[in-house]
Amino acid sequence: MDTCLYASDLNDNEWALLAPLIHRSHPAGRRQFHPLRRIVDAVFYLLRTGAQWRMLPHEYPPRCAVFYHYARWRENGTWEQVTRVLRESYRRAIGRAPQPSAAIIDSQSVKTSEMGGPRGYDGAKKIKGRKRHLLVDTQGNLLKNSVHPADIHDRTGAEILLEGLQHLFPAIELMWADTAYRGLKDWLQKALGWRLSIPQHWWTGGVWMRTDAEPPTRPSGFQVLARRWVVERTIGWLTTNRRLAKDYERFVETGEMLLYLAMSRILLRRLTRKNER
Repeated sequence: MDTCLYASDLNDNEWALLAPLIHRSHPAGRRQFHPLRRIVDAVFYLLRTGAQWRMLPHEYPPRCAVFYHYARWRENGTWEQVTRVLRESYRRAIGRAPQPSAAIIDSQSVKTSEMGGPRGYDGAKKIKGRKRHLLVDTQGNLLKNSVHPADIHDRTGAEILLEGLQHLFPAIELMWADTAYRGLKDWLQKALGWRLSIPQHWWTGGVWMRTDAEPPTRPSGFQVLARRWVVERTIGWLTTNRRLAKDYERFVETGEMLLYLAMSRILLRRLTRKNER
């Protein structure tokens, strides 16, 4: 029977998918007084609403119990593993191979709060805070993320994110990116064996740049670029969670965990809806 008190709570079908993937994070021999499902619901509530820990509703377990599991899950990478399992399940459900063969990369600069921790100034975006680097598959599902100070250039941040990923995603052969990653081409081929493709509008560069050629007429309004919009859409999905509207965290590891947490929530909803249909 569903016991959802808030819109962010898991329903029975979602919990049935998630329960085998997470485990209690308490020392051996210590008695657990609070249901694990309610602890997970509390974490999703904090993610969705952006509430402060002291504002956690009384319907959930005490914040000290919730934070204990929250911190342990951050340390052992639980939600990254949960995202991986759910992502592979979803890809199978839509008729795709579990491992993607192509990916898209982009970054998002966000402001930080007074909480402290690493930060920097992104001169291009005029933002003092941190930068989130995301790698997604062609469906927009999160593959890997990295959070670091915003003053780190996109190319350097991409190398930090991508280092060693050929072992986690052996089927990937191609990666799409924007022009900020142009200098990554040789490193990407040498380090991972991946090809880099940078989609551009047809009126940028090319033959018309010759002195004897007429420049093309540029269409008015916003023009969507192939492939690159996928990762930008994923950023939009993730930042509907108010905890991710800014980076409120002291540790960058917490910010990385919250991105996986948000993606897990999306995948749980998709999988259960598909099963219901």
